[in-house]
Amino acid sequence: MAAGRVWTERLTASVLVADCGSTRTTVALIERVNGHHRLVARGEALSTHHPPWLDATVGVREAIRRIEELVGRRLLTQAGALIRPRSPAGDGVDIFVAVSSAGVPMRVVLAGLTNDLSLASARRAVAGTYALTTGTLALDEGAAGRDPDARMQILREARPEVILITGGTDGGATQPVIDLAELIALYNRVLAPEERPLVFYAGNAHLAGDVASLFAAAGELRVVDNVRPGLTRENLEPARAKLDALYRNRRLAQVPGFDTLRGWSGRPVSSTAQSFGQVIRYISDRYQLKAVGIDLGSASTLLAACLPRSQGLSRSRGAGDLFSLTTRADLGIGLNARTALAQIPIEHIVRWLPFEMALDDARDVLFNKSLYPASVPQTREELLLEYALAREVMRLVVAQARPGWLRGGHHYPAGTTLLAHTPQWDLIIGAGRTLTETPHAGDTALLLLDALEPVGVSKMAVDAGGVAATLGAVARAYPLAAAEVVEYDAFLNLGTVVAPLGTARPGEVALRVKVHYPDGRLAEEEVAYGSIALIPLGPGERATLELRPTRRFDVGLGEPGRGATAEAEGGLLGIVVDGRGRPLALPADDQSRRQMIGEWMSSMGLIPGEGDWESEPVTAHPPTGLDVLQGQERVPTEYSSP
Repeated sequence: MAAGRVWTERLTASVLVADCGSTRTTVALIERVNGHHRLVARGEALSTHHPPWLDATVGVREAIRRIEELVGRRLLTQAGALIRPRSPAGDGVDIFVAVSSAGVPMRVVLAGLTNDLSLASARRAVAGTYALTTGTLALDEGAAGRDPDARMQILREARPEVILITGGTDGGATQPVIDLAELIALYNRVLAPEERPLVFYAGNAHLAGDVASLFAAAGELRVVDNVRPGLTRENLEPARAKLDALYRNRRLAQVPGFDTLRGWSGRPVSSTAQSFGQVIRYISDRYQLKAVGIDLGSASTLLAACLPRSQGLSRSRGAGDLFSLTTRADLGIGLNARTALAQIPIEHIVRWLPFEMALDDARDVLFNKSLYPASVPQTREELLLEYALAREVMRLVVAQARPGWLRGGHHYPAGTTLLAHTPQWDLIIGAGRTLTETPHAGDTALLLLDALEPVGVSKMAVDAGGVAATLGAVARAYPLAAAEVVEYDAFLNLGTVVAPLGTARPGEVALRVKVHYPDGRLAEEEVAYGSIALIPLGPGERATLELRPTRRFDVGLGEPGRGATAEAEGGLLGIVVDGRGRPLALPADDQSRRQMIGEWMSSMGLIPGEGDWESEPVTAHPPTGLDVLQGQERVPTEYSSP
């Protein structure tokens, strides 16, 4: 049986993958070229699952026809059906895979004992798929948390489709969990059977039988493993998997045209969130990198992060990797721009502009974007406003995800901040059209730096192939193809970023950098606090960095003022030295802030107020693979005292 699978994989050479987003549909063709699977062609079209088409396959077929024009062969029959498997004449493909984020998010209520423990774990579990938390029940929410009538009112107003009950470690609290389950069972009983929400129980495993008996005549209950089996342990994967399966079955299965896509594929349409998370996890595990990826979309934003346990914050023996997936189905920069504005003050958005813009004007532009999400900015001011919204959306998602990066039983000294202990990422990946199709690579880098505020030494890359969100699903169908596309085509290096942690007075020296090139050349740069510097290092080139921070700054060793050496790899921008410190601070004075934002843009090769952009756009460069991933000998950056 195993030999048969290997034989089949060796013969399979053509994979077509479709990503049906809320606004756009992307289809990519992966084929074997010179012994390796490569990204051969890509086609795009507007998504058509919504009116007036009400058929997702219209957009998919249009994108496929564009690929047909590029490769010069038929992939569809005259009737519009996918040719699969590939014909002896070479038409068609062997495998078809589809992912989507087009389904309407599920409405979820979280019920638990405490906000800081059981509900925190429940939020992270729900964040693994497309869901909106419309209400919470917790015993530590004051008098309302203990009043049955107040709790019942919360449930009525939230109108949940799903309720997730958590609470109690395995063998821990009992009666409060039972009381909570009884309340929810009572809520279900007063509803008509067809209106009852589906209830998941992910609390104290010892109470699963007792809780199940409460729902014998009160709707459907599904028991999953406890999301918080111990005070310092989380087990989110079982609940995540069940919730994502529910989203696929209840939401994606109802998207018009997806039954046809399932027929072409022979398997269900996967959620984009799970697929994107899986590829970040694969990169982290395969190359032992602390990797984080942001997929910024029109309707939703994804943040996936994985820290190999050997390098992670918790070093419990036998524990697995520390994986975090945060899905915000209510935060986007197109279709959900208006929803984002309901959560982000407009003042926070315009503060990222290097020029003055009236708040009402900014709000009108962004509201218009939510009405016409497929539109593109008509002026440079509108483009920078869209980028300003993107910054705030990503920062909000990062703030939600950060506590999950620090879980796992690791304790920090009292008074330390979460930001000070953000993981030192080896690799940062940006995905989504706003990040990958910028006029200039400096735009992409600034967006990622302002959102994540990385510390230490990291490598930055973008999903230049536009397929990162699909590769996880491809890996489940055909692992070899996904692995080789990751190696060779999917990502494009922006370069290496050096970001010291600390603060000082503006203009004070934060970091001195020496760059030792392989040919013996030496470059030196003195970077002041509050500034950004670019040091040349082309794609595919390597250099050794000698980092000497001043006494108030730490380059990732946990000790301010201590020097280090690190290996750097080049890219479109070379080496980016971000001397703005951490946490990133913006001047309160409007004029000073705008001037500073403009200086940052100028340092990245962007010229505020001018009509032209210097250098070539990101999209002008063909995908060349991610240097850090090519070759078994590549290892994460290691620090040592110089």
